[in-house]
Amino acid sequence: MGAYNSNYLSNVQSNIGAMLDCGINTLEFGVREFYNMFLASDMSEKLNRGDAYTVCTLGGVELAEYVVCYAMNNSNFIHVKKASDPAFNQHLNDAIINVNSREYWAGKVIVEYTWEKNISFAEFDRCVPIENVMSLYDGFKDADTLMINIRLDEMMKEASSVAKLKVRRELMGLSQSELAKLSQVPLRTLQQYEQKRKNINNAKAIYLVNLSSALRCDVRDLME
Repeated sequence: MGAYNSNYLSNVQSNIGAMLDCGINTLEFGVREFYNMFLASDMSEKLNRGDAYTVCTLGGVELAEYVVCYAMNNSNFIHVKKASDPAFNQHLNDAIINVNSREYWAGKVIVEYTWEKNISFAEFDRCVPIENVMSLYDGFKDADTLMINIRLDEMMKEASSVAKLKVRRELMGLSQSELAKLSQVPLRTLQQYEQKRKNINNAKAIYLVNLSSALRCDVRDLME
């Protein structure tokens, strides 16, 4: 990890915020689906390495288009077909960024926090998923950065005591029994992972693969 120069911070915040607003509200991807695409893209990796220049030279709409096209060439996102749909470019051409949307706000907040703490987007998302950041919008949209970051610090601390598997399962709206059926992991074993009575880091590889597939996340997102 290498934090980029603070002179880029405001531009990165605006562009990532606009990218999320466009990807979710204009292109109509799900929050988790689109954010996973961003995390898997080299744009995310560039920022993690401290290279903010490329992100700053593109607007939010261009970034959203780039992330979708990048995902189409990634085997983990083979289902993404929108960029080959004639309506895709029309949606992009008609895009109007809403700087007051919760997606735009969440993008700015995430960029600020990860930059200040010098942690990767993926590392932060494993502890505080973007859905949880967005849930703060109504109560914190007018708060200053200090207050927001204090709350995020609290959420990071709280996350350390809750199994990441449980967080991901609840984000997907699945019960334990539903996830057990989807992943073919025994219900009792699943419960033990969530209670941290068994270490998921030592789980069978097939369990981890099946769980990550059912929860549409990376295996690393479930590791403690």
